[in-house]
Amino acid sequence: MKRFQIIKYYMPIVLGGILMLSVIGCTDKLDEPFEDEAFTSDVDYTIGEDMIKPLLGAYSALYTRAWEEPLTLGIRGDDVNAAGDQVPMQEQDAFNYLGSQWNLNSVWQLHYNDIVTMFTAMEEIEKYRPAAANDALADQYIAECRVIRAFLYLNVARAFGGCIVIDQLDNIQSTPLSNKDEVMQYIVDETTAAIADLPDVAPNKRTDIPGGITQYTAYAVMALAYQEMEDYQGVVDATSQIISSGEFELSSDFYHLFKTAGKLADENILEFQYSDFNQGEGDRTSFLFAPFGIGGWTPVVTGAGSGWGFYEPTMKYIEFMLDRGETVRLETSVVFTPDGITELEEDYGTIPSWITNANREGDVFNNNARLKFASGKHFLPSTELISGRLSFGSNKNFIVIRYAEMLLMYAEALTRGSTSSISMTAADAVNLVRTRAGLSALGTVTTDDVLDEKFAELAMEWGTRFYDMIRTENTSELSHEGKTFTMDKAYYPFPADQVSELPQLEDGIN
Repeated sequence: MKRFQIIKYYMPIVLGGILMLSVIGCTDKLDEPFEDEAFTSDVDYTIGEDMIKPLLGAYSALYTRAWEEPLTLGIRGDDVNAAGDQVPMQEQDAFNYLGSQWNLNSVWQLHYNDIVTMFTAMEEIEKYRPAAANDALADQYIAECRVIRAFLYLNVARAFGGCIVIDQLDNIQSTPLSNKDEVMQYIVDETTAAIADLPDVAPNKRTDIPGGITQYTAYAVMALAYQEMEDYQGVVDATSQIISSGEFELSSDFYHLFKTAGKLADENILEFQYSDFNQGEGDRTSFLFAPFGIGGWTPVVTGAGSGWGFYEPTMKYIEFMLDRGETVRLETSVVFTPDGITELEEDYGTIPSWITNANREGDVFNNNARLKFASGKHFLPSTELISGRLSFGSNKNFIVIRYAEMLLMYAEALTRGSTSSISMTAADAVNLVRTRAGLSALGTVTTDDVLDEKFAELAMEWGTRFYDMIRTENTSELSHEGKTFTMDKAYYPFPADQVSELPQLEDGIN
C-alpha cells in the first residue's frame, strides 16, 4: 500500500520532533500547555532524555482518532441507531454492507497507519537506547507501543473478522491474512510479552505519562482478546490480575464519570486524553465529539456548539432500562427531546417524572429532525466548557476501557464454568456494578444476567453490545426495530480500496 510506504520513510523525523506539538495529555502537567520547547526536524540520538519523544508520538497517534472510527465500530448493536445524513452508516446499522463504503476504508486505513507508527516508534526508541543508558526504560517504552498496537489490531479484527498481522514493514503485501482467532492469539502473546516491562500501577498513577499504558491496560486488552476467542478461563485469569491488584475502583458517581470530573478516574483503564489546557485560546487537543451530539439545544452557556446527530440510543435500550428501574445509568446514557419523550410515552406508557428534555445543569434539548434521543456519554454540559472553548464536547476525554467492564467480563466467564484464584464470585462482581447504579444486589447470577448488566452499563460504548451478541450468536437481540440480523453479517467486508492493493484480502476469511 502506497500510504504505508510514505509513512515508513518520514515518520522517524515526525516522531523525533513534530508530533510532540500535538502530544495529548502525556505530561505531568496534564492541563497545562508546553512551554519553552523547541522542535526541529533534526534528531540527535545522543540525547538520551529524548527517548520519550517517539513514545509520546505513539500516544499522539493513538489519541488522534477520526470521528467516524468510534461511530463505525459502535453503530450496529441494539443499543444504537445510526442517525443523521451518513447513508453508509445507516446502511451498516441495517446490516447492509458494501466494500466501497467510505468509513470502512477509513477505519482500516487509519488503524493501520497507527500500527505502522508503533513499529516506527519502537525503531526510534532503540536508536536512543545507547545514549539513554537505561535498558529497563527503553524496554518499557517499547512494551507500551506493543500494547497500543495490540489494541489497534483488536479493533480491526473485531470489525472485519480478521486482518493482516504485520511482522515487518517491507513485506505487507506478502503477509497472509489471519482470521479473528489467530489475531486474538497474537494479541494475547503480545500483551503477555509486554507485561513484565510495564509499570505495575493504575494508569492514572503514572507520574511520567499520567493515563499511559501499564500492566493493567495490557491485561485488559488481553482479556478482551480471550473473550473474543471464548477462552473464558483466560478471561478470568487476566481480569483477576486487574481485580486483585487493588489499583482500581468504580467511580462513586456514574453521571460525572463521563464529564470533566471523570478524567483519569480510578475506574479508567484506557482513555484517550484531550485538553484545552485551562485556557480559552491557544494550544488545545481534542476529539470531534459533535457527531455524537444533538443539534438545536438551548445551552446554559450562550454560544456553546451543538452536535450533528449521528448516534442515537435505541427505543429498545431505553425501554429495557425503564423495565429494570434504572435511573442514573439511563439519565447518563440518554439525552431526551420532547418528541422522544412523547414517542416513548406512546410506546411504553407512563414514564418516570424525572425524564425531561433538560440535564442537571440546565441545558435544554429541543426537537431535532435527525434524532429523538442522543448519547449522554459523549458530551459535556455547556457549563463545563472552558470560557472561549465552546465547541461541542471540548476538553472531554474519551473513555475506552473501564474497570466495570472487566468486572462484568470476569463474572460472565465464571458463569460459563471458569474458576478463579481470588475470592470474588460472579455475583460479587455484578453487584459492585449494580450497587453503583442504585440497584439491589442479586444472590446468584446467570450468564444472561451478566449480559443484561453489560447492556445496561456499557451501552453506546465502542460496540461492546454488538460484539457480545456476535460472540453469543444472539441474532434475535440484534434483529430489532425493523432490522434483521443474520450471522453472515457479523463482520464488515474488507474495504474495496484495500482489496485492490492487498491481494490476500480478495478471498476473505476462511
